[in-house]
Amino acid sequence: MKSRLSGALCALFAAAVLAGCAHPQLLDMGESETQIVSELGAPDARTQLPDGRVRLVYSGQGAAQEVWWLTLDAAGRLEKRENVLDREHFALIRPGVSTEADVHALFGKCAQEYTFALIDQHAWMYRFKDEGAFDMACWVQFDVKGVVTEVGYTLDPWKERNFPFNF
Repeated sequence: MKSRLSGALCALFAAAVLAGCAHPQLLDMGESETQIVSELGAPDARTQLPDGRVRLVYSGQGAAQEVWWLTLDAAGRLEKRENVLDREHFALIRPGVSTEADVHALFGKCAQEYTFALIDQHAWMYRFKDEGAFDMACWVQFDVKGVVTEVGYTLDPWKERNFPFNF
């Protein structure tokens, strides 16, 4: 009985370790969407692009300061992968035009959501490394209809307050 339990625990541990190794950077170019989803799980967002390509979004928000776009060619094969948490990609968010759905399609889940009851708005915070070195946060604020009202940047508050998950 004891050896069966030990064997089962070892198998569970091995499965957890292997699952933890799945990362967009480890994918091979040319992998199919089915292979990608098998390795990484379901994406946070899937967007059909006008040119026939597909963009899969994998957010590591919370613990990691990453959001990955995996672009599949028209045949459904991985042709490009990029970490898109930078000011250049945040500039795709247009106040007064972009909605929650648009932001989610670009960046997937955020690190944390905030509510500003007095002004009847809310914000999503995305943690990122600015210039590859500085711990920053991008704040996307929405009105009651879910339309972006502003985009701003601050130091990452999780780093500033010694949040228990500092990485």
